[in-house]
Amino acid sequence: MNDRWKNRRRMAWIALIAGVVYPFFPIDPQLAATMATSFYLFVAGIVSVYTGAVTVDDKWQRKEDE
Repeated sequence: MNDRWKNRRRMAWIALIAGVVYPFFPIDPQLAATMATSFYLFVAGIVSVYTGAVTVDDKWQRKEDE
């Protein structure tokens, strides 16, 4: 399972780190404030979809193992 989810996990971690680092590096404060809502929705979407997909995949793997 590690190999299957390696790139997805990396994408989720990069999105999460970008969401934390984003407020500290604004190029233009007005532009950063305008983009913040859509950026954080995008990051939250990536992280939540990854978490949900891992949960569903784990559930399916457990059913197959039984």
